[in-house]
Amino acid sequence: MKKQALGVDIGNVIINHRLSDPHDTTLHEERYSTIPASEGVYEALNELNHSFKGEVYLISKCTEWAEIKIMKWFEDNHFFEKTGIDTKNVYFVRERNEKDAVCQKLGITHFIDDRLEVLSYMIESTPHLFLFQPDQKEVDEFKVFLPKVSVVRGWKEVLTLLK
Repeated sequence: MKKQALGVDIGNVIINHRLSDPHDTTLHEERYSTIPASEGVYEALNELNHSFKGEVYLISKCTEWAEIKIMKWFEDNHFFEKTGIDTKNVYFVRERNEKDAVCQKLGITHFIDDRLEVLSYMIESTPHLFLFQPDQKEVDEFKVFLPKVSVVRGWKEVLTLLK
């Protein structure tokens, strides 16, 4: 059987910014690590890390500033201890379309992201694409790609589909 590998976006898939007050000006600067994790993410990723035999990779598009904040969030929330994911399995890119090249390099067979635009770049290269709790406006903009992805409402549904 061919090696299977899971790629997972970070923002709004692992770290749930949707639960934050968008008008809170100090949150991102001073209290980033208090942004909640998506419900069930630790348990699901721990289980998936076992299923995928340690081949779970976190791939996020962000700025250098956000990269530092995200790594601190992982540390402060004991993310790697809770999930069993290797700290070396984290990749950052600066543009959304660059996630596809990382996925191809790593041999990603399954990818979870909250943006249909990101998944649209992977249609040809990644066989199993999952759109996690998408924003309807963004979906409307890229809806031509919707038939090629599975929409998931949460981590329980991800587990059901990937088991």
